[in-house]
Amino acid sequence: KKTIAYCNSAFEEFIELSREKVLGKKINDFFFHDSWFINLVNKSIDNNKNIFHNNLEIINTKKKSIQVSLSIFKIEETENFFSIILNNLSETNNLKKQFNFEKAAQSASSLVAMLSHEIKNPLSGIKGASQLIKKRKVLQEKDFFLINLIDTETNRIMELLNTLEEFTDERPITKKYVNINQTLRYVKNTSEATFNKKRILFVENYDPSLPKVFGNKAQLIQLFLNIIKNSCEEVDSDNGVIKITTKYEHSNLPLTIYIEDNGNGIPEHLKDNLFDTFVTNKINGRGLGLSISAKIVQSHFGSIIFDSYKGKTVFKVAFKHKG
Repeated sequence: KKTIAYCNSAFEEFIELSREKVLGKKINDFFFHDSWFINLVNKSIDNNKNIFHNNLEIINTKKKSIQVSLSIFKIEETENFFSIILNNLSETNNLKKQFNFEKAAQSASSLVAMLSHEIKNPLSGIKGASQLIKKRKVLQEKDFFLINLIDTETNRIMELLNTLEEFTDERPITKKYVNINQTLRYVKNTSEATFNKKRILFVENYDPSLPKVFGNKAQLIQLFLNIIKNSCEEVDSDNGVIKITTKYEHSNLPLTIYIEDNGNGIPEHLKDNLFDTFVTNKINGRGLGLSISAKIVQSHFGSIIFDSYKGKTVFKVAFKHKG
């Protein structure tokens, strides 16, 4: 009959149904959207054969897609009982992403501090030399062009280094209660004005009862500007959509913000190190935006994770509720 004789509480949670509604029912009743998974179960039982699968996408009764590892094997000393073990890989992947962002925030600080110190000294000498050359009485037109180029590029690098130094500043930040919905509206309006030529559709869904976040408003603005700016750059003109959602979720970090876009997605080779410094797929990108975002989230004792494939990228930022 291939009916379910036992299930644990994790399985109840997994399919979002109570044990009473599961026992005695067929596997097909709960995974009728997933013929591949059902086929593996039938193959194992019909052929009395153990089956293992490291990475399988299954679809539950809610039509929700979940990445799992699968083990099906016959229970020893029984004739008709098989064990089916599903391990939810989504949670494992989220933990991995969480670790990657924390690792990136820590390693980036030490790297940037070293670069800033080593580069600033010779830059000061170069800038001083260009100013001395300007004071000479006889100079050709091409000399002025080269001197101005030196000045421009030196200033550009100095601005970059100042940004990096802010990134490595370990001094305690000033915090107060911040209305995250208002902060996101401000960031959305700023981004909409900056990318107005792309005619992006912004969809906002704010929880009006969301408690305030205990944090630094300027840093929180910078955090969400970095994420939404990336989304704006990734979506196509005229049909780009960016969704901003806030909600209260019952967890250790209940104040959650979702930023979703319908762009091209994050390339696979960047995903594992996305929050590292200097990681970018943009031609003129510095690869600092998400590293800075990771550090800001870390300084607020929050978390930032993402999920991405072609046509959809979602960033989830979560903070504590400091009552």
